[in-house]
Amino acid sequence: MAQELVLDQADVQEEFFARGWTDGLPVVPPTGDLVGAMLDHAGVVAGDIVGTVPERSREVTAEKAAVNAVMAGCRPEYFPVVLAGLSAMFDPRFGCHTVVTSTGGAALCAVVSGPLTAELGFNSDRNALGPGNRANATVGRALRLVAMNVLGARSDSLDGSSLGHPGKFTMVIAEEPPPEGWPPLRVELGHGPGDTTVTVFPSEGPHQVANHLNGDPEGILLTFAAAMTNPATFGVGKKHQVLLVLGYEHRRILAEGGWTKQAVREFLAAHSRVTPEHLAAAGVLSEFTAQNDMTPDADGKLATVPGPDDIFLVTAGSAGAGWSAYIPNWAPAVHSVAVTRRVAAPGAGLPVV
Repeated sequence: MAQELVLDQADVQEEFFARGWTDGLPVVPPTGDLVGAMLDHAGVVAGDIVGTVPERSREVTAEKAAVNAVMAGCRPEYFPVVLAGLSAMFDPRFGCHTVVTSTGGAALCAVVSGPLTAELGFNSDRNALGPGNRANATVGRALRLVAMNVLGARSDSLDGSSLGHPGKFTMVIAEEPPPEGWPPLRVELGHGPGDTTVTVFPSEGPHQVANHLNGDPEGILLTFAAAMTNPATFGVGKKHQVLLVLGYEHRRILAEGGWTKQAVREFLAAHSRVTPEHLAAAGVLSEFTAQNDMTPDADGKLATVPGPDDIFLVTAGSAGAGWSAYIPNWAPAVHSVAVTRRVAAPGAGLPVV
């Protein structure tokens, strides 16, 4: 059980800052009542194990998760979403230990798909990747505070980020219902239409994709392929996963043009293949190691994504001039991949793995 720290209200923020328990922003004091409300809403008890990181000999209990969710500003109703995100983080395929300590400085990007996005007030519309929404901001912040306070991944300790990026404060994307005929992300990943899922993706920051004038679906996709093959992105030619946020105009052009999501993925997987010369022209040298063997395939090219299914398509954002976003994984898939968990119903306990 957590130890109790008794402080005057006026001293709380300074004490938490002094102890390195914050992300640089003020926090909500995690009183026993507030932590208890989190646990009760999710139907978990303090000692329930949410997940472990064997490389650190660390385990995260429901109580520790609830403490950090309170500090992040979450409402109790958000806590099952936080627990699903943490469960995904602790899946060995995600590679949490490396993600939160690497020099690459990955965000813990969480994509929420399902009916709870509307019920809990997540923003999937205007400014979908920006500030101003409590659910988006605090759920993502809770994941990062757990990484800092429970796993020790702080800038003065185990977080080795050379630069990092603002998504490390919080990075949650709520899926807007896709155009007619397009399945939502959760269904594509094997879950039911009535489920809500959290897909945690270890990411670089968003790269905005602009195409304002071209109404041709293939023209839009070629713009995405150009973003995906920028040699300055670490995973280009190294088989990493990518997340594409399809903005209002772009998704409408593609869907109304008869393109399925699978056809989009297949086109982009093929058109994101690059030659070693493409990389060399930008000063990027090929690697020939056990983890990143960049020997070209028979066509003389290198795959940027392992396959079409490693391109995650999410619809979000409001009408504008024609904006989308490309979000690459921080490293090749051999190091880390996205993991999805279904959000448990209130009172149902921990997410089922």
